[in-house]
Amino acid sequence: MMGRQTKKPVSGDTHASLEAEIGDALRSAILDGEFAPGVRLIELELATRFNVSQGTIRAALKFLQAEGLVEYRPRRGNFVITVEKSDVYEISMLREALESLGARLAAKRIDDQGREALEELLQAMRTAARTGNRARLTELDFDFHRTVIEISGHRRLMEVYNRLEGQTRMFLRLTDKFYHDPLDIIELHEPLVNAICSGDAEAAFQLANRHADADAEELIESMR
Repeated sequence: MMGRQTKKPVSGDTHASLEAEIGDALRSAILDGEFAPGVRLIELELATRFNVSQGTIRAALKFLQAEGLVEYRPRRGNFVITVEKSDVYEISMLREALESLGARLAAKRIDDQGREALEELLQAMRTAARTGNRARLTELDFDFHRTVIEISGHRRLMEVYNRLEGQTRMFLRLTDKFYHDPLDIIELHEPLVNAICSGDAEAAFQLANRHADADAEELIESMR
């Protein structure tokens, strides 16, 4: 992730890779809370910050618009999305549906390579939890579910999940505060890993289905 307030140029082999790199940096800044919900993202200021053209910033913002993290308002500009109770319900329900289906399909297709990938991710999550690295744990949480969907082999499911990436990451960041002990997050994932790795598709579906629902309820309650 790029450091805050950096003026160092970001290199890339092509304009596309530079735009994607700037998009990644802006996403991280939003998810880290540096740009609060509802804040206007001014192209000139961002171009100065990252030492790139306004065209590059404009293209990077389009990535985040596609992910649902940034909203473009005609004649007003780009704004970080705000998260209302209705948004939490919708993001939670859609995430739950996609991840549950992915878990079921992954359990049916799991092989040694997939088992190794999930076990490595779970171990990395344990390390992050034990060392109190909550930001890393949140990142790994998303990587875990994306890997499950990759193992499922369902290309269109992966495409839809990728489009929800920004909003899912924001959801994970907002719900992180409900886990006073980060090891509780590991306890949620271990049974899911066991179900997928053992090929128990129905158990994997049910475990993934319950995974997001409780977080959503707590987040909505806190918003009241």
